[in-house]
Amino acid sequence: MYKLCKTERSAMRQREMEAGLLAMMGTQRYEEISVSDLCDYLVIPRKAFYRYFTSKDGALHALIDHTLMEYESFPILSGPRTIEKDLERFFQFWLHHRPFLDVLQRNGMSAILITRCIETSVGGTIPKRFLMQEDPETRRAIAQFSICGLMTMVLDWHHTGYPTSAAHMGRMAVRLLNQPLFPSASDLT
Repeated sequence: MYKLCKTERSAMRQREMEAGLLAMMGTQRYEEISVSDLCDYLVIPRKAFYRYFTSKDGALHALIDHTLMEYESFPILSGPRTIEKDLERFFQFWLHHRPFLDVLQRNGMSAILITRCIETSVGGTIPKRFLMQEDPETRRAIAQFSICGLMTMVLDWHHTGYPTSAAHMGRMAVRLLNQPLFPSASDLT
């Protein structure tokens, strides 16, 4: 799909190519962009592109994955750390990446973002750090469910034009995560 760069220079070059793809997707449909078009836009030979990516899809996946990796360095909110603050930060991150979400939405690729979020998170440390008492299969299912839900909230929030603040979205997500999915029979009486 894409090369894991060993030097800072090659990583910067790869990111420049990803940024070029993002810029082109802002004005053209993804399906209409060829590797040749992208190379012409970037003023690079095709050989340079293939040093970093196996295909245009590889460049897209690198763009999504590297955007997701930026979350680790996104500023942490001041004050004591709480789940509500962590989720507010999560929504602020996506508000900050609005142009990225605009391009994915414009190209009908929101589902690819959710899939990549699941693939990068479920196999990582998130389920292991927070669901230690659960077996691996249960951890995986809970993580998939949570990530899908949070990303769907982000995409809906984006689609509706960010009608509420990141802080409000964080509070709402905490409420959803802390309540049972379905009420019990005793709750209905």
